[in-house]
Amino acid sequence: MRKTLPFLALFMIFAVSSCKKAIEKQAENAIIQAMTTGHWYVEQYTENTIDVTGDFFGYEFQFYQNGSVDGLQGTTVKSSGTWSADINSYSITSAFPLAAGDTLTRLNYTWKITDSYVDYVVANTTTANGQNVLHLRKKP
Repeated sequence: MRKTLPFLALFMIFAVSSCKKAIEKQAENAIIQAMTTGHWYVEQYTENTIDVTGDFFGYEFQFYQNGSVDGLQGTTVKSSGTWSADINSYSITSAFPLAAGDTLTRLNYTWKITDSYVDYVVANTTTANGQNVLHLRKKP
């Protein structure tokens, strides 16, 4: 009996660890599915309490499962960038090239998600100038 106790303990640790990883993978897949279905727009953006939402007027974003994101104006792709989700830190990172211009490069941070649902994300990031807050909304 004593010889089987360490084995059972290791089995239980492995089973709990595997279950946790499976749950994390399902959560990550749910985030990716929500982000890559439909177009998103900036509902609100503040830089250190200054509202710059108007700079994003006319922009929409299409996120793809391969980690790319398009910044669109109408049907025209203004610039393509990258994005990634981290379920462990509950964050999203995005990066557009400098050539995309000031508006799109304002998104080039790791954003800590503070609230979300299948059709919106509220996130913030701390910069050298203060706190930026981003509200993304999925188009109906």
